[in-house]
Amino acid sequence: MDLVAVVAALGALSADDADRDRAVEALRLATRARRMLDAIELRWTRLLADLAGSDPVASPEHECAEATQRSLRHATAAVRRATRSVAVPVVAEAVEDGSVSGEHLDAFLDALESLAEHLRPRLLELQHELVRIAATSTVEDFRRRMRAEVRTIEGDDGAGRLARQRRDTGVRTWTGRDGMWNLHGRFDPATALALVEALRRETEAIFHGDHPAGAPTDPVLRHQWFQAHALARLVTGGGGSGSGAPEFVVVIDHETLERRARHADSRVDCGCDLDVPIETLLRLGERARFVPVIVGSDGRVIAEGSRVAAPDELFDALHHPVPLDRGRSRRHADRAQRHALRAMYRHCGIPGCRVPFSRCEIHHLQRWEDGGTTDLDNLLPVCAHHHDRLHADGWVLELGTDRSLTVRREGVIIMSTGPPAHQWAA
Repeated sequence: MDLVAVVAALGALSADDADRDRAVEALRLATRARRMLDAIELRWTRLLADLAGSDPVASPEHECAEATQRSLRHATAAVRRATRSVAVPVVAEAVEDGSVSGEHLDAFLDALESLAEHLRPRLLELQHELVRIAATSTVEDFRRRMRAEVRTIEGDDGAGRLARQRRDTGVRTWTGRDGMWNLHGRFDPATALALVEALRRETEAIFHGDHPAGAPTDPVLRHQWFQAHALARLVTGGGGSGSGAPEFVVVIDHETLERRARHADSRVDCGCDLDVPIETLLRLGERARFVPVIVGSDGRVIAEGSRVAAPDELFDALHHPVPLDRGRSRRHADRAQRHALRAMYRHCGIPGCRVPFSRCEIHHLQRWEDGGTTDLDNLLPVCAHHHDRLHADGWVLELGTDRSLTVRREGVIIMSTGPPAHQWAA
């Protein structure tokens, strides 16, 4: 089906009497049309860039911005995608035939450029195989797959890449035309571990404490507003949520910890899509405390031990498990409960949502105000957007005994998902 046929099929659908199936079909057609338009834009933008090579006055970025009525920043990104695509002809061809999107192409190109020059041919050899995977993967899942391929090719678990990332670390500041002071930073993943956790803890302290005046009502903007105030407190010394020592949370399976290397079924998650070599994690953890958690095959936490100073103490700690149910004794989840939830969930518990756990709130399925308890079976990590949706739209969340989730609205199931193990499948 060519673009004309796709647009015709889309135009033939009427929203006036459409049901859910027709709406889903319309979105599928729109996605296919968008991919075809990605291909058209890629082809002509690449030609524009090629022509500019023989015309010193031409500026493909400005011409693209004028033609598409987009910002110069977006036009520059489009030109960059087009010129970079020459290096990956198989993936670019897949964009041309609509098999994958421009975002999949970006994911492949980003992975390619993260490799040292002499290693890039090895990834290029995998183009056909990876295009087949991309065709049935979300962009997020494909990026995760590309990170795994890069790690395999590097053969050093990303140590060389981390060294390059440390060299690329930097912060810049400027005052915008609106008078607002702007901050933009790039940090290597190892440094980011402690920064992410410190910002999360301070943001949570503000969320559960006395809110500064003027917070937005939109849940996403509100969370960003809390984060901005949390960062300001941390930088100016006004933060009070931590002990002063760097803290970070990493989920790592015991076999990987013992081997000091990844294996086929490794479960290593630093949060926020950060990718840190195992040896670097272990060096960072030399002065850290370890929390042992036993997780069943369905992803549920079976038991959690107390914090210990060294990995060889983990099994002993499990002989004295910590309580994970607090009843009505406290309003908010404690540290042990957060550790247990973090071991189960990589991101928001709502099906399909990929907001990292560190940016989620711990939600009571049965509201505290309605007599709900702060017990593990009544707690679920939920992002700010979905936290607002479930209150605004009256969603009712139910956890099965295996923590499979069912979401109802007005008694009708609107979405469901299996046990938390599925979050670790990709």
